[in-house]
Amino acid sequence: MSLPRPLPTSLRGRIPLTAAAYAVITRAGDHGREVLLQLRRGTGYMDGWWACGAAGHLEDAQSPSEALAQEALEELGITIEGAEPLTTLQRSNPVGPLEQRADFFFHVTRWSGEPRLREPDKAADLRWFPLEELPVQVVPHERVVLEALREGEVPPFVERGHDQRLTLVAALGANGAIGVDGGMPWHLPEDLAHFKAVTMGGVMIMGRRTWESIGRALPGRTTIVVTSDHGWSAPGALVVHAVHEAISVAGPGEIFIAGGGEIYRQTIDLASRLELTEVAASPEAEVFFPEIDPGSWRETSRTPREGFDFVTYERQPPKFT
Repeated sequence: MSLPRPLPTSLRGRIPLTAAAYAVITRAGDHGREVLLQLRRGTGYMDGWWACGAAGHLEDAQSPSEALAQEALEELGITIEGAEPLTTLQRSNPVGPLEQRADFFFHVTRWSGEPRLREPDKAADLRWFPLEELPVQVVPHERVVLEALREGEVPPFVERGHDQRLTLVAALGANGAIGVDGGMPWHLPEDLAHFKAVTMGGVMIMGRRTWESIGRALPGRTTIVVTSDHGWSAPGALVVHAVHEAISVAGPGEIFIAGGGEIYRQTIDLASRLELTEVAASPEAEVFFPEIDPGSWRETSRTPREGFDFVTYERQPPKFT
């Protein structure tokens, strides 16, 4: 077993645990088993993404099964008559509200009443999908369970979000400058090639202005774009509306944070590695990279080039006294 990665101070200690119940509602369809999904809107979390037919937090010391029945009635107007525990999924939320989640999934196969949207302010659509043809944008942790159900191999317990590693990739001047007039303050072809080599085959998170400065989806990489505009979309981009949503969508393994300044600011305290192109010049700029705390980071490599260096920093392990 490998040693745990160094964690930022903000992620150590006791983190609140929030519990919720989910109804995975299925029926036999013309093309195999179908699952009922609702399209989220107005909730402040993963709006524009498809989710289980009904779900909600446990309140007032409820059991998960009580919460399940309540949410199905309130959201869909149905009374559950047959439900079996499917799995429990535990996940963390390191950005935004700092918390851990325990999600109790139930497989609902019998109910009375016809499912319909009873909370249109929270859902834009309700639709049956074949399990074999799930929409692209299904809430990530729910997709994990739906795909396992489709394969007929649902584990009794799932952990998600604990094996992620954030790497910030940026080119910055000696004064921390990273952006001006919607672009970079310099043109360094060698840095662009370095960025491609570092991120190829990976998942990138960036803000909408960074996406627009690039102008297109970069080949060989998955790109998640964070924007406050709920009507924005672009070919090749997975769109979310908060950084913690982007991290959830990114999935396990290494995640590359590609800018801009606000995205860097929200993620540097969570990152494990910095891949920086340190430019000797100090140009005028509008956007700056956040300050690098020397007590938290250790330089592990430096490759000099003409007018700039490629530098790697790794997070320092915490010091215990």
